[in-house]
Amino acid sequence: MAVKGLQRRKTVSEVLAERKLLDAEQLAKVAAEAAKSGKSFQQAAIDAGLIGKAQLLKALSEDWQVKAVDLLQMDVDAETAKIIPEAVARRHVAIPFAKEESVLFVAMADPRDFFASEDIQLRTGLEIQPYLALPTDILAALDGSYGRGEGEALNRLMTDVAKNEAQTVPDGEGIEVQKEAPKSDISEVDASAPEVEKFVNAIILTCMSMKASDIHIEPFEDPTGKSSKINLRYRVDGMLLPGTFSVPWSYRNAIVAKIKIMTNSMNITERRIPQSGRIQILAQGKPIEFRVEMVPTVFGESCVMRILDRASVQVDIMKMGFLEDTLGKLLGLLKGIGGKKNFGLIVVCGPTGSGKSTTLYACLNHINRPDIKILTAENPVEYNLDGLIQVPVNPDIKLGGDKKFDFAAALRSFLRLDPDVIMVGEIRDEETAHIAMEAAMTGHLVFSTIHTNDAASTISRLTDMGLPAFMVATTIKAVLAQRLARRLCVCKVPHDPTPDEIKIFEENKVELPKGQKLMGPPKGGCEVCKTLGYKGRVGMHEILIMSDSLRTYCLKDVAADNVRREAMKEGMRLIVQDGLEKVKLGLTSCREVIGGTE
Repeated sequence: MAVKGLQRRKTVSEVLAERKLLDAEQLAKVAAEAAKSGKSFQQAAIDAGLIGKAQLLKALSEDWQVKAVDLLQMDVDAETAKIIPEAVARRHVAIPFAKEESVLFVAMADPRDFFASEDIQLRTGLEIQPYLALPTDILAALDGSYGRGEGEALNRLMTDVAKNEAQTVPDGEGIEVQKEAPKSDISEVDASAPEVEKFVNAIILTCMSMKASDIHIEPFEDPTGKSSKINLRYRVDGMLLPGTFSVPWSYRNAIVAKIKIMTNSMNITERRIPQSGRIQILAQGKPIEFRVEMVPTVFGESCVMRILDRASVQVDIMKMGFLEDTLGKLLGLLKGIGGKKNFGLIVVCGPTGSGKSTTLYACLNHINRPDIKILTAENPVEYNLDGLIQVPVNPDIKLGGDKKFDFAAALRSFLRLDPDVIMVGEIRDEETAHIAMEAAMTGHLVFSTIHTNDAASTISRLTDMGLPAFMVATTIKAVLAQRLARRLCVCKVPHDPTPDEIKIFEENKVELPKGQKLMGPPKGGCEVCKTLGYKGRVGMHEILIMSDSLRTYCLKDVAADNVRREAMKEGMRLIVQDGLEKVKLGLTSCREVIGGTE
């Protein structure tokens, strides 16, 4: 479905007809010859003597607004041509003919093909400058650079190019996709088809350009068959946004199968059970990794791909958005590890996607040095950190009998490896929590995460697992709860606090100085934030330090509300209060802090 406001791009035959270079009878003759011989429409017209090459290239170049090049009038350097693999070049009917610094000049049969240009850019890490050339000239240049050898397959590809030439329609900004044949069936679309690879590459490239954290590919079927669709969405700064192009319904299984093949671990024939895997690719010269989750739905398999950004684990704890007093408390917890005077359990809590793992990695990066041995148990190990001994936990591995290689088993082994610091990915059950606390009591600093709403709830959650209150109270060193709010873009504008905003500050006991201006997103945003008004995210934190008095209190009462009240008496700032302090600093808005919508 074409995007409203975009005109359909003209085919070769339409350009020639509009410019009165060929009449209707000649066009029909060329189309018939192209279909019969397997030649491209352009080549068939030239071979029939109805138009000259220079005239044809000039007409298409002017109409498509791209530069043209006659490959037969130049010597294409074989090394330049081989910058992209032969199979890719032949699939896209494209050949590099020059390179200047970070720009690669590529002759293409259809320089308007967004998918082909993006695929080549993804593989090379170079900026692509497309040029128009005749398909036959491109193939001849490829034969000269690589030699012949794909005869029949090449002819089939050229036939497909000719047949599909009149079927491409704009769908999204500058993107072309194939129209479905009137009687197309899903079984006709194979995962190895070139169009499928183009779609998958475009999906990944769009994720990178939007700086998304997750890709959602979801099939929705209309029983009438009139509006069946693949829903393509990207999570950007915590918000799900629609993709910039659509994917034909008939490609749903083929795209899922292609993603499974890319993981090298999923079963492409199994569509009835959830599957997990990882994809490693090279994009613009940088290694990119995705964690892939596939689940069956009533309309087909739904896929979520989470990008694993290795740069995020190198975050400096000083630059993670902690308020000064919160940062001081956290750094105080990390002192004195080398002399083994620092021990206890530090737990980071919050919902999924709140940045718990990033905070743990930042803490480990801060204390990581040669005289400290750090062991981690993770499921899975998402990032590799230099200097850390990281153990991938896999509960599917049997250790004998009913025993599994889970977090508890990994922790038992860790205690015999003389560590200073231990990180366990998540406390999920009593056994894991018990062993983590035993490690903390025997002179180790232990980090972990848990799914609770706030810091005080973590205390009661651990006792609910079956752990005695005295063990929880005496072992926990601190609990850090956190959430993420969208950060205001640079286009933010100041305004006087509204009555509702003033009420929010008053209800949460946060002082709002008289005359204080607050920042908010402007209407329409800007190009940086794509009109959203927000770009990036900022953390909101709540740190509960287990003091002697609070520890004594927890020995007799672990109810979350009561523990929270006692901690606040000792100066604990609640998450919402932390967020409102960041509203005063102009980092985010009140609506983001309280979970509303603008």
